[in-house]
Amino acid sequence: MIKALFFLVFMTIFGNSEPREYAKNYYSNGTLQSEGWVLQGKKVDYWYYYYSNGTKKEEGHFVANKKCKWWIFYTSEGVIIRKTEYLNDKVNGLSIVYKDGDVVKAEKYKMGTKTNEWTSLSAYRNDQNK
Repeated sequence: MIKALFFLVFMTIFGNSEPREYAKNYYSNGTLQSEGWVLQGKKVDYWYYYYSNGTKKEEGHFVANKKCKWWIFYTSEGVIIRKTEYLNDKVNGLSIVYKDGDVVKAEKYKMGTKTNEWTSLSAYRNDQNK
C-alpha cells in the first residue's frame, strides 16, 4: 500500500512533466534578440534579452509567460540602469535606479502603482523605522 501511494505521488509530481526547451530568437540581422527556457509554449525560468548591437538589454525570471522576481535592465552600452521586482508581469516591490554605476533612488511599487520613492539611504531608513 505504501509503495503504491509513493508511486502515485511520484508520478503525479514527475511523471507528467513535459521537458523544457531552450529557445533563441534573432533579429533580422542575425544578432541574438532573446534566449531562455520554454515549457508548454510559455516562457519560464531565466531569460536574457539583447539590443541589436549584441549587448544585454534585460534579464530576469518568468513563470508561465509572466515576469516575476528580480529583473535587471541595461543601457545599450551594457551599464545597469535599473533592478526591479516583478509579480505576475507587474512591477511589485522595489525598483532601484542607477546612474553611472551609483544608486540614485529607490521606488516602491504595489502591482504596477508607485507607492513611495527615496532619493537617499537615510530617507529610506526613516521610512522603514516608522
